[in-house]
Amino acid sequence: MEALFSLVKRNNKVFRRDKTQVFYSLLSVIIVIVLYAVFLQKMQVNAIEEVTKATPALVTMVNEWIVAGLLSMTAVSTTLAAYGIAVRDLESKAQADFLTAPISRATIQFSYVLNAFFIGCIFSFIALIGCEIFIVSTGGELLSFRDFLKVVGLLFLSVLLASVFNLFLVLLANSQHSFSTLSTIVGTALGFLCGVYVPVGALPSFAQNLIMYFPISHTTLLLRNAFMESSISKVFEGAPASQLEEYKKMYGIVYDLHGKILSTSTSIIIIVVTIIVLAILSIIIFKKKNK
Repeated sequence: MEALFSLVKRNNKVFRRDKTQVFYSLLSVIIVIVLYAVFLQKMQVNAIEEVTKATPALVTMVNEWIVAGLLSMTAVSTTLAAYGIAVRDLESKAQADFLTAPISRATIQFSYVLNAFFIGCIFSFIALIGCEIFIVSTGGELLSFRDFLKVVGLLFLSVLLASVFNLFLVLLANSQHSFSTLSTIVGTALGFLCGVYVPVGALPSFAQNLIMYFPISHTTLLLRNAFMESSISKVFEGAPASQLEEYKKMYGIVYDLHGKILSTSTSIIIIVVTIIVLAILSIIIFKKKNK
């Protein structure tokens, strides 16, 4: 156990020492923030104003919508960047040096997983605080204590899913070049697959189904519901129920999969099952690579 914690501490120091890697781990999030400031917010506000009057709660609701997507993406991008240490150690033969000590390959691999999880949790919590400051500074309200705990719990679940998901992908990368390619693909696709760049309802049916089957998008869905519960009721107060339902479907606050609205419990089950399945597959791949 002492060896495991020593390796985790070492991995964490290596990650924090590389400022460029830290920056690139947040690059996809930074891109979303820029896009949101330039046109995403205005586009959504204008669309909602067509069905209901503009109020301060409307801006808050839209801000909370993007915040949920940013937090979900942060969990993925930071944990993936943390796994870059594992690829670097593999390519530089540093892992072979570790094996000269009485440490198993499984312990070394698990240290990368724990490090990725810790880094994901730290960055996600910092992002949450930053997002709360942003929402309050733009006229919104802080989450209630109950909702804050709910969001923190969802963030832990989101980071756990991202850690296992990225572990599965990284086990398929054997060099820094392949890892860089993988990071580029994930960073580019993440905003679309989480329904942040383009609202889910604005996409073709095939793309909508792809997003709804993508497990990480369900963390975005759950976070949106946690953040927007109060503001969305204020914005659509007095509006027909059909308009509220249409908005939720359009902007990925509920998922209408093959004519059936998915419940919160269904999204949680999808996330938990995905974590278990990817963990098992990762163990299998790890064992095959190290026979």
